[in-house]
Amino acid sequence: MIELVKNAFDADSPSVRITISPPADGIWTGDNGTITVSDAGHGMSGNDLLEKWFEPATSDKVERRLSPKNRTMLGAKGVGRFATARLGKRLHLRTARKIPGHRLEISEIDVNWDRFEQATYLDQIDIPISTKPGGRGEAQGVRLEIHALRDKWTKKQLEQLIRELRRLASPIRTREDEFRIYLDLSGFHEEIHGFDGQPLVSGLLAGIEEEGGQPDPTEIRPFGIDRVFHYMVKGTFDSKGRFKGTLVNQRGDAKAQPIDIPASELQPEEASCGKVNLRLNIYDREGNAIVELFEKLGLGGIGRLDAKRVLDENIGIGIYRNGFRIRPYGDAETDWLELERMRVQNPSRKLGLNQVWGLVEIQGEKESGLVERSSREGLEHNGAFERLKRLVTELLAQVESIRQDFRQTAGLSRKSTVDTGEMRNRANLRATTRAVADLPLRYRNRIERAIKQDSVALKTSIAELETYQQVLASRSTLGLVVSQVLHDGRRYLSDISTRSKRLADGAPRLEEQSAFGSHFRASFGKEAKSVHSSAGHLSKLFKSLDPISGKKRGRPKIFSVEEIIDRCINLYGDALGQLSIESDIQSAGNTALVTGYESDLMAAVLNIIDNAVHWLGSSPVRPRRIRFAISQSKQYVRLAISNNGPVVAERFHANLFNPGFSLKTEGSGIGLAIAREAMRASKGDVAFDSEAEETTFVIEMRRAPAK
Repeated sequence: MIELVKNAFDADSPSVRITISPPADGIWTGDNGTITVSDAGHGMSGNDLLEKWFEPATSDKVERRLSPKNRTMLGAKGVGRFATARLGKRLHLRTARKIPGHRLEISEIDVNWDRFEQATYLDQIDIPISTKPGGRGEAQGVRLEIHALRDKWTKKQLEQLIRELRRLASPIRTREDEFRIYLDLSGFHEEIHGFDGQPLVSGLLAGIEEEGGQPDPTEIRPFGIDRVFHYMVKGTFDSKGRFKGTLVNQRGDAKAQPIDIPASELQPEEASCGKVNLRLNIYDREGNAIVELFEKLGLGGIGRLDAKRVLDENIGIGIYRNGFRIRPYGDAETDWLELERMRVQNPSRKLGLNQVWGLVEIQGEKESGLVERSSREGLEHNGAFERLKRLVTELLAQVESIRQDFRQTAGLSRKSTVDTGEMRNRANLRATTRAVADLPLRYRNRIERAIKQDSVALKTSIAELETYQQVLASRSTLGLVVSQVLHDGRRYLSDISTRSKRLADGAPRLEEQSAFGSHFRASFGKEAKSVHSSAGHLSKLFKSLDPISGKKRGRPKIFSVEEIIDRCINLYGDALGQLSIESDIQSAGNTALVTGYESDLMAAVLNIIDNAVHWLGSSPVRPRRIRFAISQSKQYVRLAISNNGPVVAERFHANLFNPGFSLKTEGSGIGLAIAREAMRASKGDVAFDSEAEETTFVIEMRRAPAK
């Protein structure tokens, strides 16, 4: 059936229509049932039927390669006529072709394929061809009517045919010719054949509608699995094997991360496979993750089991040429990259065959060296094929490494870690102390003293770790603002350097009575004022960095929360401006004064602002906004920092403050952990507000005494 569809494409037809008609009584006898395949292509003449269609393995399509409308020919082996013989015992072929004078010539033949089995020599078989002028209103094209079907078309076979037709054409590549495939199964009825045929064509995809109205129920539409993914890599291997492309992590920040893999040396058994375009979708197979995928398709109501079944049926990496799949690559059961074998041999390789869907688009046989077998089932396993396998496999290994790193940092593949507060509680050794309490007195005192000593030693070690962590917090937070410091500092220094040089060069001619002297004296004040202004900005920048410089902390101080917020906003001024992010400070009552360390509050606020700027930058929402809301109680000052960017999924709430957790493609996962530890060093805390409508983090610090 696939061969007949390809023939219709080669004939420049805009579409092909297939109708499978079962026996009316539902009883397959081997002499009933009909398949009709029709197209509206350029058709064939009587001579074409004899010299090309009936002549096996002709070189016509190989030599032409392009159809009259510049389609790259899919057929080349001349096996289309054998496809009709395989499907049924008898064939009626009608073809209409335009001839000079804009008239139609209609040719018809009837073939009984059983005669070919009975005859000793082919020249003993006489197949009459009737040719006549076409009538008014008749259209050009080919119509094949195949009777006495050799197979009983069951529900399972029809579902397999639909899958094959659906995956025949690339769902991504857009062709100007818009070739379409239609399959009519309306002749199958539940009460006669045990199932209704036409719903099989749409199946679970019935809920997905294209823009512009209801689709034709008989149209075979590629499954839209390319539109949803957890991780997607796309790009191109050049003829030498270098890959350049991008990786998008949809479970993270969905930003395109560049991938550039140098070309590897050709192995002795390999040959160049030409330029290869590639698109791979990778899926996490947890139940909730799969359901989320199909909710994005608008199929959230199909259930977890159905969602897994659809994914299983459409998974696989297909090889395409000229926009059409080369069978069997891409079938769910075809593991041409040997992913499962490598997974067994190396258990650390987590990626399996059922987790990848993809398109590998190769060039023509001449350019790529990738040659289709004469059976039309796959490619010859030559050096070019071995090269293609290795390139794609090595790329998958790199992508899998990135995926595993993300799953670990996002807490999707490991347990959450604990903070130092829980470590201090465990250092009390309560369970051990309770067990010792049941021992005889003569043993108990000695063991309790030893436990107490160990507990004190543990708590001392934890305190030293916390002190070291505070130093790291200052240095890590400083790292967040390094790029901003460099940007602002260079800008101010550039202005100072340029203008001061201008003043120094012109100083000897300051009193000169000339046009230059007059101009220099007139601009002197403006230039000096600009130098002074830039120097002031540079001084202000250094002053704002002082609290997180990591120097000796001393005693806690009383300071203003509003002032710290202003400093942090100024540090991110350029980033906020470039992304058009509005900042708003809302404070109720008097200035909020707290007791603690300025560096700790700056560390927390800077990390939260940094995250907000990142996610707002990836969000289409307008206007973009960060809000700082300050409220006070008798003992505490509460600062809520919220933004209207993407909302954090509930499944990630418990992991937000775990060191190493990050949803950013290149995130370190230490920002919020630093923020929390910094605040606890100032007897405060920071938490995520899961009840807020927007993404909101809340910081609490002890309020300064009223005096």
